Amino acid sequence: MHNVVTIEEAGFPFIHERPEGILSFLASRSKNSSRVLTPSAVDVFTGCAEAIKQLLRTTIETRTGAEFDRVFESEFPKYVALAMAMSHFASAMVERPVLERLTRESICEMEADFREKGLAAFGSAVRDQAMFTVWTLRKINELVTQILAAKLEDSKKKEDAEYCANFNFHTFNAHFSLDCLNMALDINQPVYPEVLEKLTNGLRSMVNAYAWARRGLDARIPTQEPNFTLAELDDEDRELMEASFGEASALMDSEGE
Repeated sequence: MHNVVTIEEAGFPFIHERPEGILSFLASRSKNSSRVLTPSAVDVFTGCAEAIKQLLRTTIETRTGAEFDRVFESEFPKYVALAMAMSHFASAMVERPVLERLTRESICEMEADFREKGLAAFGSAVRDQAMFTVWTLRKINELVTQILAAKLEDSKKKEDAEYCANFNFHTFNAHFSLDCLNMALDINQPVYPEVLEKLTNGLRSMVNAYAWARRGLDARIPTQEPNFTLAELDDEDRELMEASFGEASALMDSEGE
């Protein structure tokens, strides 16, 4: 793991929550959210979003890898707590179809931002990794929708709790890096090379999150075939995905020993 905090050290109280809960904060990012949600919901999301922006700005202003690690250790738990507060509020106050639509819109908008502005800001390698990470997030969202609709047998709840814990941690770890890069785009903030390398490594956690979500779906629908198809990728993305899945598989095997 490239960052200081590990899943064991984090000790987040939400760590075993079902995966559909933690993605709900994405709905607040959609440009249409202010027109669709009630004024009170918008106020809540705006307040949390402003707090998140402050800690993201602190992170992307670091200059070295060591400084980034120190700030990450301090700010990442705050980021997760704020994102979870938004997710809980969204799940409680927004109807599920609206929540799902806004979440999809948010992911598409994020992808468009990296496509249009990422090359000039970060170069092709980081831009491509960010876009691949968002693409993976879209696939995760599709898996989560299937998980939400499926029933879990009581005998599998213990192993599913492990899947959820790993999924939640890796999802937030990757999304923190995505949000840092998005913040840099929004405010036209240059990112120092060592910090950019840290953020790029963080993005790769999204593939680990996908692998754990895949396990969660398989626990519910064992015969379900993966819909994470290689046909949609070019050669470079295919090589990246295969390498990342190898890393994810090795990680899960080591954690299962």
